[in-house]
Amino acid sequence: MAKIKLIVDGGKASTTPAMAQTLGPLKMDMKKMIEDINERTSSFNGLKVPVELDVNEKEKTYEITVKSPAAVELIKNELKIKKGSGTPEKIKVGNLSVEQLIKIAKMKQESLLTHDLKSAMKGVAGTCNSLGVLIEGNISSKFNELLEKGEYDKLIESGAEVSDEKLKELKSQFDSVQEELNKQLAKKQKKSQTQEEKKEEEEKKEEEEVEEKGEEKK
Repeated sequence: MAKIKLIVDGGKASTTPAMAQTLGPLKMDMKKMIEDINERTSSFNGLKVPVELDVNEKEKTYEITVKSPAAVELIKNELKIKKGSGTPEKIKVGNLSVEQLIKIAKMKQESLLTHDLKSAMKGVAGTCNSLGVLIEGNISSKFNELLEKGEYDKLIESGAEVSDEKLKELKSQFDSVQEELNKQLAKKQKKSQTQEEKKEEEEKKEEEEVEEKGEEKK
Protein backbone atom coordinates (compact mmCIF):
# COMPACT_ATOMS: atom_id res chain seq x y z
CA MET A 1 0.00 0.00 0.00
CA ALA A 2 1.20 3.46 -0.87
CA LYS A 3 -0.08 6.63 0.79
CA ILE A 4 -0.14 9.77 -1.31
CA LYS A 5 -0.91 13.18 0.15
CA LEU A 6 -2.20 15.96 -2.07
CA ILE A 7 -3.48 19.51 -1.75
CA VAL A 8 -6.11 20.17 -4.43
CA ASP A 9 -8.57 22.90 -5.36
CA GLY A 10 -11.93 21.64 -4.15
CA GLY A 11 -13.82 20.07 -7.05
CA LYS A 12 -11.29 21.40 -9.57
CA ALA A 13 -8.25 19.13 -9.49
CA SER A 14 -6.70 18.70 -12.94
CA THR A 15 -3.88 16.94 -14.75
CA THR A 16 -1.23 19.51 -14.00
CA PRO A 17 2.47 18.58 -14.44
CA ALA A 18 2.76 18.29 -10.64
CA MET A 19 -0.26 15.98 -10.47
CA ALA A 20 1.06 13.87 -13.35
CA GLN A 21 4.44 13.59 -11.62
CA THR A 22 2.72 12.36 -8.44
CA LEU A 23 0.11 9.99 -9.90
CA GLY A 24 1.82 9.00 -13.16
CA PRO A 25 4.25 6.45 -11.64
CA LEU A 26 1.27 4.47 -10.27
CA LYS A 27 0.38 3.53 -13.87
CA MET A 28 -3.31 3.75 -13.10
CA ASP A 29 -6.22 5.59 -14.72
CA MET A 30 -5.20 9.09 -13.65
CA LYS A 31 -8.22 10.72 -15.32
CA LYS A 32 -10.58 8.52 -13.30
CA MET A 33 -8.65 9.20 -10.08
CA ILE A 34 -8.92 12.95 -10.59
CA GLU A 35 -12.63 12.67 -11.38
CA ASP A 36 -13.15 10.75 -8.12
CA ILE A 37 -11.12 13.32 -6.17
CA ASN A 38 -13.19 16.16 -7.64
CA GLU A 39 -16.43 14.38 -6.79
CA ARG A 40 -15.32 13.88 -3.19
CA THR A 41 -14.09 17.49 -2.79
CA SER A 42 -16.90 19.27 -4.67
CA SER A 43 -18.42 20.58 -1.42
CA PHE A 44 -15.19 22.51 -0.79
CA ASN A 45 -15.37 24.49 -4.01
CA GLY A 46 -12.91 27.40 -3.98
CA LEU A 47 -10.83 25.98 -1.12
CA LYS A 48 -7.47 24.24 -0.89
CA VAL A 49 -8.28 20.74 0.34
CA PRO A 50 -5.91 18.10 1.79
CA VAL A 51 -6.54 14.68 0.23
CA GLU A 52 -4.98 11.32 1.03
CA LEU A 53 -4.90 8.38 -1.37
CA ASP A 54 -4.33 4.86 -0.04
CA VAL A 55 -3.23 2.99 -3.14
CA ASN A 56 -3.01 -0.77 -3.60
CA GLU A 57 -0.54 -0.90 -6.48
CA LYS A 58 -0.93 -4.63 -7.06
CA GLU A 59 -4.70 -4.57 -7.35
CA LYS A 60 -4.78 -1.10 -8.92
CA THR A 61 -7.34 0.16 -6.41
CA TYR A 62 -7.41 3.19 -4.15
CA GLU A 63 -9.31 4.79 -1.33
CA ILE A 64 -9.74 8.56 -1.05
CA THR A 65 -9.78 10.35 2.31
CA VAL A 66 -10.73 14.01 2.24
CA LYS A 67 -9.38 16.05 5.12
CA SER A 68 -10.85 19.33 6.34
CA PRO A 69 -9.25 22.41 4.74
CA ALA A 70 -6.99 24.52 6.95
CA ALA A 71 -8.78 26.86 9.35
CA VAL A 72 -7.18 29.80 7.53
CA GLU A 73 -8.84 28.74 4.27
CA LEU A 74 -12.22 28.22 5.93
CA ILE A 75 -12.13 31.63 7.61
CA LYS A 76 -11.14 33.40 4.39
CA ASN A 77 -13.90 31.54 2.55
CA GLU A 78 -16.56 32.59 5.07
CA LEU A 79 -15.48 36.23 4.86
CA LYS A 80 -14.90 36.14 1.09
CA ILE A 81 -11.39 37.56 1.46
CA LYS A 82 -8.22 36.53 -0.37
CA LYS A 83 -5.67 37.04 2.40
CA GLY A 84 -5.22 38.04 6.02
CA SER A 85 -3.69 41.20 7.45
CA GLY A 86 0.05 41.74 7.40
CA THR A 87 -0.31 43.83 10.57
CA PRO A 88 -3.26 42.24 12.44
CA GLU A 89 -2.86 44.49 15.51
CA LYS A 90 -3.35 47.61 13.38
CA ILE A 91 -5.40 46.56 10.37
CA LYS A 92 -8.38 44.19 10.49
CA VAL A 93 -9.69 42.40 7.42
CA GLY A 94 -13.03 41.03 8.59
CA ASN A 95 -15.56 40.40 11.35
CA LEU A 96 -16.70 36.80 11.78
CA SER A 97 -20.00 35.90 13.40
CA VAL A 98 -20.11 33.35 16.22
CA GLU A 99 -22.36 31.22 14.00
CA GLN A 100 -19.67 31.16 11.30
CA LEU A 101 -16.98 30.38 13.86
CA ILE A 102 -19.03 27.47 15.25
CA LYS A 103 -19.45 26.11 11.72
CA ILE A 104 -15.68 26.21 11.12
CA ALA A 105 -14.90 24.76 14.56
CA LYS A 106 -17.16 21.77 13.87
CA MET A 107 -15.35 21.16 10.58
CA LYS A 108 -11.95 21.36 12.30
CA GLN A 109 -12.85 19.55 15.53
CA GLU A 110 -11.50 16.17 14.43
CA SER A 111 -8.19 17.50 13.14
CA LEU A 112 -7.75 19.58 16.31
CA LEU A 113 -8.00 16.31 18.26
CA THR A 114 -10.69 17.54 20.61
CA HIS A 115 -14.23 16.40 21.37
CA ASP A 116 -14.97 19.70 23.10
CA LEU A 117 -16.53 22.20 20.69
CA LYS A 118 -15.55 25.19 22.83
CA SER A 119 -11.89 24.13 22.70
CA ALA A 120 -12.13 23.92 18.92
CA MET A 121 -13.75 27.35 18.83
CA LYS A 122 -10.85 28.79 20.84
CA GLY A 123 -8.39 27.27 18.37
CA VAL A 124 -10.19 28.83 15.42
CA ALA A 125 -10.42 32.15 17.29
CA GLY A 126 -6.63 32.13 17.67
CA THR A 127 -6.28 31.70 13.91
CA CYS A 128 -8.70 34.60 13.40
CA ASN A 129 -6.49 36.78 15.56
CA SER A 130 -3.37 36.03 13.51
CA LEU A 131 -5.28 36.90 10.31
CA GLY A 132 -6.58 40.20 11.63
CA VAL A 133 -10.14 38.88 11.87
CA LEU A 134 -12.49 39.93 14.67
CA ILE A 135 -15.22 37.73 16.16
CA GLU A 136 -18.31 39.90 16.55
CA GLY A 137 -16.09 42.92 17.15
CA ASN A 138 -13.76 41.18 19.61
CA ILE A 139 -10.18 39.97 19.43
CA SER A 140 -9.68 36.30 20.34
CA SER A 141 -8.75 36.87 24.00
CA LYS A 142 -11.94 38.84 24.66
CA PHE A 143 -14.02 36.35 22.68
CA ASN A 144 -12.58 33.41 24.64
CA GLU A 145 -13.38 35.21 27.88
CA LEU A 146 -17.02 35.62 26.82
CA LEU A 147 -17.11 32.02 25.60
CA GLU A 148 -15.98 30.74 29.01
CA LYS A 149 -18.65 32.84 30.72
CA GLY A 150 -21.33 31.07 28.68
CA GLU A 151 -22.18 34.10 26.54
CA TYR A 152 -22.69 31.93 23.44
CA ASP A 153 -24.06 28.72 25.00
CA LYS A 154 -27.58 29.17 23.62
CA LEU A 155 -26.21 29.89 20.17
CA ILE A 156 -24.04 26.75 20.29
CA GLU A 157 -27.01 24.63 21.34
CA SER A 158 -29.36 26.08 18.72
CA GLY A 159 -27.05 25.43 15.78
CA ALA A 160 -28.49 28.51 14.08
CA GLU A 161 -26.95 29.97 10.92
CA VAL A 162 -26.01 33.61 10.60
CA SER A 163 -28.70 35.83 9.06
CA ASP A 164 -28.19 38.40 6.30
CA GLU A 165 -29.29 41.08 8.74
CA LYS A 166 -26.63 40.09 11.25
CA LEU A 167 -23.96 40.07 8.53
CA LYS A 168 -24.87 43.70 7.75
CA GLU A 169 -24.58 44.57 11.45
CA LEU A 170 -21.17 42.86 11.62
CA LYS A 171 -19.98 44.89 8.62
CA SER A 172 -21.05 48.11 10.32
CA GLN A 173 -19.38 46.99 13.56
CA PHE A 174 -16.20 46.13 11.67
CA ASP A 175 -16.09 49.58 10.06
CA SER A 176 -16.47 51.24 13.47
CA VAL A 177 -13.69 49.15 15.04
CA GLN A 178 -11.30 49.80 12.15
CA GLU A 179 -12.08 53.52 12.25
CA GLU A 180 -11.19 53.63 15.95
CA LEU A 181 -7.98 51.68 15.30
CA ASN A 182 -7.06 54.15 12.56
CA LYS A 183 -7.58 57.04 14.98
CA GLN A 184 -5.39 55.38 17.62
CA LEU A 185 -2.70 54.68 15.03
CA ALA A 186 -2.78 58.28 13.77
CA LYS A 187 -2.53 59.53 17.35
CA LYS A 188 0.51 57.32 18.03
CA GLN A 189 2.16 58.40 14.80
CA LYS A 190 1.57 62.08 15.65
CA LYS A 191 2.98 61.56 19.14
CA SER A 192 6.01 59.79 17.70
CA GLN A 193 6.52 62.56 15.18
CA THR A 194 6.26 65.20 17.92
CA GLN A 195 8.83 63.37 20.03
CA GLU A 196 11.16 63.09 17.05
CA GLU A 197 10.83 66.80 16.30
CA LYS A 198 11.47 67.63 19.96
CA LYS A 199 14.59 65.46 19.93
CA GLU A 200 15.85 67.18 16.78
CA GLU A 201 15.28 70.61 18.39
CA GLU A 202 17.21 69.57 21.50
CA GLU A 203 20.09 68.25 19.39
CA LYS A 204 20.14 71.47 17.37
CA LYS A 205 20.15 73.53 20.57
CA GLU A 206 23.06 71.51 21.96
CA GLU A 207 25.03 72.07 18.74
CA GLU A 208 24.38 75.82 18.92
CA GLU A 209 25.54 75.92 22.55
CA VAL A 210 28.74 74.10 21.62
CA GLU A 211 29.36 76.58 18.80
CA GLU A 212 28.74 79.55 21.12
CA LYS A 213 31.23 78.21 23.67
CA GLY A 214 33.74 77.77 20.88
CA GLU A 215 33.28 81.38 19.81
CA GLU A 216 33.74 82.59 23.42
CA LYS A 217 37.10 80.81 23.71
CA LYS A 218 38.32 82.58 20.61
